[in-house]
Amino acid sequence: MYAVYLRFPRVYPSAYWIYYLVTILAEFTVLIEISDQIFRSFTAIRNLGRALTIAITAVLGLLYILPAILASTHRRMALLDFALRAAITKAVILAVLFYVARHYGSEMGRNVSGLVVGFSIYLAMNITWLTAGRVFQPSLSTDILWVMGPLGFALCALVWIISLWDVAPVPDMSLVSTAARRDADAVALELTRLDNQLSKLLHK
Repeated sequence: MYAVYLRFPRVYPSAYWIYYLVTILAEFTVLIEISDQIFRSFTAIRNLGRALTIAITAVLGLLYILPAILASTHRRMALLDFALRAAITKAVILAVLFYVARHYGSEMGRNVSGLVVGFSIYLAMNITWLTAGRVFQPSLSTDILWVMGPLGFALCALVWIISLWDVAPVPDMSLVSTAARRDADAVALELTRLDNQLSKLLHK
């Protein structure tokens, strides 16, 4: 986008909003991925995180984000309100997912925790920047605080690289079989049966 701004300034406004809409789609995709990873070990509630993400997005989109566009008469303020409320919606989704994960005792591990922490930093920086642009003079956000957007993205990417550098290994069933003095396949089959029985019980 910086290259477009420098080389094709007339095209920049249209290109920016296309870029921004794609960014929003990517950010909500990250939320879906986080929600899937948080509950990946719970068969009975594996889709709970995704359901919460979609439901909160739909409700706040209709009741909180859409009115910001329809009620505002000033184009710049309407766009700022839209961007700010979309960022706050994503922060709410992340907070709800974290609360539900704590409620069910989900062990997120280093990889998923890194995704959550990095994305939280990115959202916090963007909310601060957009709030400053909403409350203070436009020059403050455009001339001084504009760096917060790229900085938040860079910090998020850095946290993700560190947390995802070593992928969390799948538990080795041979360790379980050694501890229980039983065959690994037999232990895995028994755990699968127990998981299915618990899932049926929770569904009832």
